[in-house]
Amino acid sequence: MTVTFGELIDGAQVHMEIADLHARHDVDATVSAGVFNTARSLTATLARCARDFARADEVARPIREASHLLARWEPNHAAASHPLPTHLSAAATAWGAAGDILATHFSADRTATRSEWTTVITSQHVRDRLVREVAGHALALSDILDRTALARAADVRFASGLLSSPVVVAASALDGSTALREIPLNRPGPVQPLPHQPETPDELRTGITADTDALRALCHLDTELGQREWQRTALAASIITHIGTKLLTGLTRRAYELNPDRNHALGKALQRGTNGIDGMNAMWKGVRQAWEGCLPAKAATRSLRQQHLDQVVVRLGRLLDTDPLWIPARRNAVPIKTPDVIAPNMRDMVPALRSVLRVFEALTIIAEHDRRDVTRAMRAEQLPEDLVQAYGWLTSSRVRSSWALSEALFHAADPDQRPELWHEVDLLEMRRDPASHSCQTLREREGTRLWLEWLSTRDAVSESRLDLTTTSNRATVRIPRTLRHSA
Repeated sequence: MTVTFGELIDGAQVHMEIADLHARHDVDATVSAGVFNTARSLTATLARCARDFARADEVARPIREASHLLARWEPNHAAASHPLPTHLSAAATAWGAAGDILATHFSADRTATRSEWTTVITSQHVRDRLVREVAGHALALSDILDRTALARAADVRFASGLLSSPVVVAASALDGSTALREIPLNRPGPVQPLPHQPETPDELRTGITADTDALRALCHLDTELGQREWQRTALAASIITHIGTKLLTGLTRRAYELNPDRNHALGKALQRGTNGIDGMNAMWKGVRQAWEGCLPAKAATRSLRQQHLDQVVVRLGRLLDTDPLWIPARRNAVPIKTPDVIAPNMRDMVPALRSVLRVFEALTIIAEHDRRDVTRAMRAEQLPEDLVQAYGWLTSSRVRSSWALSEALFHAADPDQRPELWHEVDLLEMRRDPASHSCQTLREREGTRLWLEWLSTRDAVSESRLDLTTTSNRATVRIPRTLRHSA
C-alpha cells in the first residue's frame, strides 16, 4: 500500500506534539540555536506547500520570511542529540515528503497534470485544508520559539511574529475537504499475487480497489500502448463488465426478495446501475469484436495493465462464483452464488456494490484514454474505420450509472456505514475530469452530490420501504430529474 499525504502529516503532527512537550522545559541557548536551524527547514517546507500547491501566497509569504530570519543562526552541533530539534527536524522531513507526494502529480514546471489527482489537489476545498494544515504547524512552531532561551533575540522575535501573524491565524481556521489526506504518491501500485486461500468479501474489495487505482494511475503515464494492448484491454473489460452485470442482477433480485414492494428505492437504483454496466459491457464487446481479425495470433506478454486487469477479473469473479478460488478457465466453471448467498441482508450488498462502482469508474477512465489514443493512431497506423467507430461509442457519458450505484450503496448500507461511504463516493467524484462532461451533466452532478450527501446522513433504517417520489418533496435539496425514478 502506498503512503498518503495524510499519513505523513499525521507523522509531522506527532513530532510537533512531542517537540512541544520538550519545549515546556528549560531550552538553553545551545539548544535554542539547534531549534532555530531545524525551524528554518520546517518553515521552508511549509511555505513551499502553501505557495506551490495551495496557491496561498499571502500565507506562504510570512512563513518564508520567517525561514529567512531563522537561517541567520548557525547550527549548533552540540544540540543535535536534544529531542526538541530532533523532532522538529523529523516534522520538517515529513512535510518535505508530503510536498514531494503532491509534486508527483504535476510536471516539473507545474503547468501540466500527471494524474487524475490533480483535480483533487487543485480543488479550492482541498487547498483550504492544505493551508489550514500549514498554518496550524506554523502557529505551533511560533509557540515553541517563544519558549526558547533566545526568544527575545530580534530575528527570533520577528520570525515568531510572522508565524503567528493575522493571516496565518485566519488560515488556521479554514475548514476544507479531508480528501487532502487521501492523496497518494503518483506511482501505480505493485501487482500483488492472488492468495492461495479464500478471501472475505471485504478482502476481495480491498484488492479490487488497489488494482483499479493502479489501472487509473497507469492511464496517465507517458507510455505508448500498442494495438495488441488495446485489443487485450477490450477483452478483459468485456469479461469484467459481464461479471459486474451478473453481480448487480443478483443483487437486484435480492433487493426485491428482501422487500417485495416494487417501489423500493434500492431495487430501482440497482436496476439503473445494472443497465449502465450492461450497456458498458455491450460497448466493450463491440470494441473486442472490431479487433477480431485485425492482428495475427501471438503469444501474450502480460503488461502491468494486463496483470491488474487479470486481478480484477479474478477477484470480481470470486465475489460472484461459489468457488472461492475461481479463475476464468472453462474447466473451472462452477455455479454462481444465489442472491441470498451473495447478500443474506442488505448490508451485505455493500462490498459488492463498492467493488462494482470502483471497477465501473476505472473502466470509464481507461475507455477515455484508449479512445483518444486509438483515434490518434488511426491515421499513422491505418486502423479500420469500424474499429474507430466502436471506440467512439465508449465516449457516451456514464456518470449517471455511477450515481445510480452510489445511491444504491447508501440505500443498502446501515446508517453507521454511510459517512465512510460518502467520503469514498465524494472522492471518486472529485477525481473525475470535469472537462469530460457537458455543462448540463455538471449541473446535474452538483445536485446529485447534494442529494447523496443528504442521503448518506439520514437515519432511515435500510430495510424500510422508501419511495423517492414522495420523500424527494420533503428533502432540503433539489433532486435532479435523473434521480426522480420512473417506472
